[in-house]
Amino acid sequence: MRYPRGFTIVELTVVLAIFGILAAIAIPQYSSYRERAYSAAAIGELRNIAAAQESFFATNQAYRPIAECSKVESGTRCSVSGLPGVTQLGKGISLTVTASQTGFVAQAKHYRAAKTCSWDSTKGGLLGCS
Repeated sequence: MRYPRGFTIVELTVVLAIFGILAAIAIPQYSSYRERAYSAAAIGELRNIAAAQESFFATNQAYRPIAECSKVESGTRCSVSGLPGVTQLGKGISLTVTASQTGFVAQAKHYRAAKTCSWDSTKGGLLGCS
């Protein structure tokens, strides 16, 4: 009696179809997960900058604008000087801060993210990512 070796073409086709369905579900979910992670990194930097700006204001009675971190490339970190407790931003985070006498507006974006996150101290803080 001979036993067949290997798989039939039908079995291989069914396995490939199952892998295709799983990939069709998993790839968009993974992309969404990455986008949320990039936005969370930008929001974290905004929270750190907001705390540093308020500390700077308590000492100097003014907010500090930041323009040197507006164009960050992949894998680089921007150095921030003059704000207490903040020396470098996270890897790949671009940041701009415009300051006035009454508050500041900060925008942060990860270089791989599609959305820019905003913080406005005169409107209560985090405005979200869009």
